[in-house]
Amino acid sequence: MLYLAIYLIVIIILFTFIQFNLNRKWKLIYTAFGYQNYFLIIGKLRKEGIQYKTKLPMNLRSRVFNENTQYDIYVKKDVEHEALQSLYHN
Repeated sequence: MLYLAIYLIVIIILFTFIQFNLNRKWKLIYTAFGYQNYFLIIGKLRKEGIQYKTKLPMNLRSRVFNENTQYDIYVKKDVEHEALQSLYHN
């Protein structure tokens, strides 16, 4: 039983370390509320060919699109300036 507890603790620490290292290269550039605003922003990023990833920090209860769902949009730190220009360029 003790070995199992130690094993689980080691796995949790490794997982946390890996997540931290993977996420430190990404920068939050926009928080969109609602799917329409989300698709507008990622459409602009896709048009410029900018790689992004999205996290849903809230409203994890349902998997359907909801008008008040929060979407955090991240881009790599080295293209942050280009991403922000594409968002605010008309």
